[in-house]
Amino acid sequence: MVGIFLQRAIIIQLLGFIPIACIWWESEQILILMGQSPAISSKTCLYLRYLLIGAPAFLLFENLRRYLQAQGIMKASTYVLIISCIIAICLNFLLVLYQPLSLGFIGAPIATSITNWLMFSLLVIYTKFINGYQAWGGWSRVAFYGWKQIFTLAIPGILMVCSELWTSEFISFLTGYLGELPLASQGILSVIVTLLYQSPFGLSVSASNRVGNLLGAGLVEKAKMTSKLTMQLAIILALFEATILIVFKNYWGYIFISEDDVVKHTASVIPMISIFEISDGLNVVGQGILRGQGRQNIGALINAPGYVVLGLPVSILTAFTLRYGLLGLWFGSTASSVIVCIILLIILWRTDWQQQLEECKKRMKEGKDKLEFMISDVPDF
Repeated sequence: MVGIFLQRAIIIQLLGFIPIACIWWESEQILILMGQSPAISSKTCLYLRYLLIGAPAFLLFENLRRYLQAQGIMKASTYVLIISCIIAICLNFLLVLYQPLSLGFIGAPIATSITNWLMFSLLVIYTKFINGYQAWGGWSRVAFYGWKQIFTLAIPGILMVCSELWTSEFISFLTGYLGELPLASQGILSVIVTLLYQSPFGLSVSASNRVGNLLGAGLVEKAKMTSKLTMQLAIILALFEATILIVFKNYWGYIFISEDDVVKHTASVIPMISIFEISDGLNVVGQGILRGQGRQNIGALINAPGYVVLGLPVSILTAFTLRYGLLGLWFGSTASSVIVCIILLIILWRTDWQQQLEECKKRMKEGKDKLEFMISDVPDF
């Protein structure tokens, strides 16, 4: 079943990538129509077009990584990412900074695209020759059927994850209307937030797979204990990251730029970012537990109203109407993140684990019955 689900996911996501690729390709005109400056729009479009080269590889890598993680194979992607990270740093240096080979601005997306294909290739080699191939089973026509079960979990999952992601990206877009100084600071803050996001995201993936596997095995008490321990780790990690942000708030900017005004402007927003990091870290891990329980719909019902309906209007109000600028944009994001965090923690605290076990058994039985029917009815390639 795992191999069939991987094939279905790849087919569906490659089809979904087609309209995204079209939007990226024509992003210059879209951004100009939305009021962005022609210079920024042109550079953005050029960057995205070169990034398109490696985008399918990143999609395939993520699917293959989830396929391995579903089997409890966690280290493979870690090894691949460590190797790829080192090579990515070298490629960016050669293609952006090293004058004999420098391609300037476009060197960065080209380096990223090459790295994406390398990541996918290395993970394929690991799966083929070391571990993970056992659940593959070969390409099958069955992958073109039974998509309803995928969409039932995928659509709420997309809304759960993308509500926050899209809001964050839209805030970066709105920063373009605030001027060059806030835009420069936002670029730095986005990198910092993305960097600090990786640790709770790793916990989230582990929690999702561990809780899901334990429920599938009928070990409800272990699943419950895993959930509690993961949230405790998330709290410790979130507080640690927030402390690091505050203590070094006057120095973060100098990692990226030497201009004092940009560094000071960045430092003025970091206290708000530290609050955001605490709530966001708990949200990310909590959503991983919800995914492990198969309750993506609950996460979507919390995130979509919280980030989009509440967060964006508050950000726009405080940034532009009340004239708090970049700090106002992040205030809206932080307020919505804190509210979502509180609701999520209450839901997790009140989880009926026995009911989740029964729901898991029901989904497994339905999936197995449908797959057996399709295998008997649909010929292979």
